[in-house]
Amino acid sequence: MNLNRFIYPLFLLSLIISGFWFIGSALTGILLLIAVVMGCRSISTRNAWHSFTLSKLMVIYLVWLFIVALSSAVPHTVMLITAVLAGLPVMYLVASNTSTFAETWGKLRIALFLMGVSFSVWAIWQVVNHIGYGHAVGPLIDRNAFAALMNLLWFPAVYLFLSNKSNAYPWVQVFIGIGLFIISTAFFATASRGGIATWLLLLPFILWAGYKYTKSIKLISIIGFIAIFAFFSSAMLLDSSITDRTFQLAQDASTNARLLLWQSSIKMAFEHPFLGTGWGTFASYYPAHRSPLENSSSGLLAHNDYLQFATEGGIFALLLQVALLLGLLLQLKRSLVRATEAAGLESVALLLGVLALFIHASVSFIFYFAFMNILAGLYLARAAQLIDKPRTINIRIFEQIRPLIKHLIASFVVLLIATPLCLNLIALACLTGSQFGLKVINLMVPNVRAYSIANLISIIRPSEGISQLYILSVDEMFLADRPRLSQLGGAVEREFLMQSLQRFDSARAQMGNNPNLGVREVKLLMVHHVVYDSKATIGHAAYVRAHEILNENLKANPFHVNSMIMLARLQVAEGFQVEALSTLRYASTHVLGHLEQQLIKVEALRQLAAPKVIAELDDIENQLYLIGSVSAAGKPLIFPDNIGERLHVIADKIEQGQ
Repeated sequence: MNLNRFIYPLFLLSLIISGFWFIGSALTGILLLIAVVMGCRSISTRNAWHSFTLSKLMVIYLVWLFIVALSSAVPHTVMLITAVLAGLPVMYLVASNTSTFAETWGKLRIALFLMGVSFSVWAIWQVVNHIGYGHAVGPLIDRNAFAALMNLLWFPAVYLFLSNKSNAYPWVQVFIGIGLFIISTAFFATASRGGIATWLLLLPFILWAGYKYTKSIKLISIIGFIAIFAFFSSAMLLDSSITDRTFQLAQDASTNARLLLWQSSIKMAFEHPFLGTGWGTFASYYPAHRSPLENSSSGLLAHNDYLQFATEGGIFALLLQVALLLGLLLQLKRSLVRATEAAGLESVALLLGVLALFIHASVSFIFYFAFMNILAGLYLARAAQLIDKPRTINIRIFEQIRPLIKHLIASFVVLLIATPLCLNLIALACLTGSQFGLKVINLMVPNVRAYSIANLISIIRPSEGISQLYILSVDEMFLADRPRLSQLGGAVEREFLMQSLQRFDSARAQMGNNPNLGVREVKLLMVHHVVYDSKATIGHAAYVRAHEILNENLKANPFHVNSMIMLARLQVAEGFQVEALSTLRYASTHVLGHLEQQLIKVEALRQLAAPKVIAELDDIENQLYLIGSVSAAGKPLIFPDNIGERLHVIADKIEQGQ
């Protein structure tokens, strides 16, 4: 048995699955790096490079990804998102140059079909049992992303159905037809307007190509019947239909939010036209450009990948994305000409799946999912092998380099790219959640602590975000331990405080001036202001520095509720109670969401009640922050009915002097 025939498909499946692990971008990056090593080994063995229609464009795209990544001021986020976006060019270049990929594809397309059926059953189960969002999302958290994934899997499923017309086992085609119906039902259950509109736009192409191949109106009609039956099954049995959603876009809140997002994105793109803001940094820069009228989105993504590419990667990144789309259309045209052949039909199905992603990406976020890029790269690579005539480029220059030198250079490059990815995985395993990695290490080395690992990671790579945040949390806990600090003496406390503040400054600079870190730094300054001021050359230096940080926060995010609350608390500490209440009144009209408004109300009541402490306000505040954390994880924002009533009762008591 040839192990490569088993290992290579398993590796590709592992790579695809890693793309569904939302916090596992580093793992995906490492697997992509392994794929690159495998591809380079194959190329060096035959001393030849197979260049297909899109190969040069993919190389330019990959190079630009790294140019933008290296120039960004937010290295931690950029590294992870670069690993996500690299899936498309890497898998195209590697798979199209791997001799075993053609053989592997036969197994892989069956696995992808079964994966599509499994995800669809999952999504239908969600809708039937009213779990989560009320519509089909499968393993994802967004209906549009799941609809895009279903589009990506639906078109190749149609090819499988049509290509089995002469199968010796008729039940195989029946099985595929049932699977196609399940995928179609889950797709319609998303009620995604963008996804379904894209599907309708591309449907005639697959039906026409299918007819050219089969010469059977009956088979084409069956596909149409499956789609119609799936639509009505979703609408009547699952009570989930696109017809329930409004098509009066002028009055649609989702559409209006997108338009405002796009306007801000265009402004950001013109402010950073050359190298952009850096991959994955949209959320850091958007708040400063956000319209006060746009208060319904999370602000994490532009809901238009073309504009987000222009913002994060510069205008050249946008041009590359458009060039890929045009190249894809050219490939589709060539494939349609050969639709009478099995290779031509499969190429059409694969290209339509990827084209669906490119079209849907104009109204949603599609390419910021790693699995989308990986699958798109594999699809395009297989389509290229099916219809392209590659140009073989001999690479004789490497024969003149000694093997030892080649291995050293390759090892250095691999180590350079892999080190930050591996450090991120170690940080994830040892410093977050249940700290499983630390427990494993402690089995062999019992005295190793999480802080030591975080410190070591920070020494090797100071910009590693997880280790930075862990060290800052430990610093905060240490500075909150008053008895221990008093034993060490004022000089030690001040030195440790200054080191911690420097770490906060560094972390904020490397995380896009994260205002949440700024608020935490201000808290330290307020609590330890006496120690900070002890050797300062100006009076109230701690408060002056706190004001500077909060001003930076509100410049980066004018709607940041915690910065507004902290500014009011700082004003109270300075003895300006009237100004503090004025700040909160201003904040109540300028924060964006209901959650933020409730937090402002809690703080205003707390200050009105001072010096009396109302414990119930702390309970309400903690409950609101818990709701916010759940929402940040992608869950619906649900407020208990009694919060408003409780705040109203507390306000009455304060007004009555109770």
